[in-house]
Amino acid sequence: MLFPLNPNTPKSKIFEKLNSELLFFLRTSIFKKRFSRQLFSKKIGQECFDNEQTKEKFMAVWKKLPKDQAGKQDFFNLINNSQDVSLLFVNKNAAIPRIQPTDLFDAFKELTSHLFARTKKLKGIIQLANESIGDHYQLYVQFNTELCFLCGTAALSQNRFNIEDAEQWVSDYDHLLCKDKYPTFSCHPDNFIPTCHICNSKAKGAKDALYDGAIRRKAFYPLPPLTQSFYQKVMLKPVFAKLDDYASDGNSNPLRSAQIKYMEPTPDEVEMIKSWVDLYQVPKRVNERIVANFCEYISADCTPEDFEDFCYQIEKKSKREPLDMKATEWRFWWFRLYEWLHSQDEETKRDAWALIEWKQQQVNSNNNAIQTYGI
Repeated sequence: MLFPLNPNTPKSKIFEKLNSELLFFLRTSIFKKRFSRQLFSKKIGQECFDNEQTKEKFMAVWKKLPKDQAGKQDFFNLINNSQDVSLLFVNKNAAIPRIQPTDLFDAFKELTSHLFARTKKLKGIIQLANESIGDHYQLYVQFNTELCFLCGTAALSQNRFNIEDAEQWVSDYDHLLCKDKYPTFSCHPDNFIPTCHICNSKAKGAKDALYDGAIRRKAFYPLPPLTQSFYQKVMLKPVFAKLDDYASDGNSNPLRSAQIKYMEPTPDEVEMIKSWVDLYQVPKRVNERIVANFCEYISADCTPEDFEDFCYQIEKKSKREPLDMKATEWRFWWFRLYEWLHSQDEETKRDAWALIEWKQQQVNSNNNAIQTYGI
């Protein structure tokens, strides 16, 4: 997790109620002989029972539950004793609920995935929760910002002026523990965080946060009560091309790379950072962006007139964290680049300025050609 969330970030009321209903159903199933309305709670349970698709998913689980009372009790205990999601991220010895046999696992996954994808949208469920997913998303961004706190590179979504909260677009909700492998948490309120589309759908997908192959690992848990992050330990170190090499080919990039480094991470943080890198591929994304836009961005952001002005501008921009660092796309990463540039000796700064100045001359030359010849 790059940035820490506000510790008062609210949980989704809908998922709190759906998860509670799931536990209620498993608990009452211990003592019942047949599938009926009595397996469900009075309010949320009534909505689930009255919806044919949702009821069918619950019934499918009922049919796969152990037939004896002791077996049902064991299954309820397995799910009920695994409700502390954050513990799984920070304690590699914490037990992960393993649902067996396979047919029970499959039915349970179908049910919890359906609760997450479909049941949450039922009008009666929204009314009883007194909150839609859209409402929860708006609360999330009010407590934090509309920037993806996992990567700091992209907006979660875009609100539209004069549109009610429930009708606004909503960002992807990432399952910290993917629902394909961990159906216990598919509709658990402590297993979701709004993310940008790249982090959720392109980079992470169904990757496993808790395992690197067969090896159990620790990972950042971004939600309260932990709100773990490491942005204060991140550095950005560019590797410059030689001006002669760069100038010989106008399509070359001025940087060879823009490497993310970390200041004195603890062994636990090293492990959690690796999981962040593996899951969301942020260093590769940052590297590509900084390398591709180095000259153009600094020219536009600093508008340096000469080398002395360039040094003054990067010093000014490196002195303190930008106020919009956690709200504006890429602001944090360019700030870290300014910090690195300012910390370098004059020779390194002159190397950087030579690349920027050459690029400015090329752009000005092209603009003059367009004005003169219309090409």
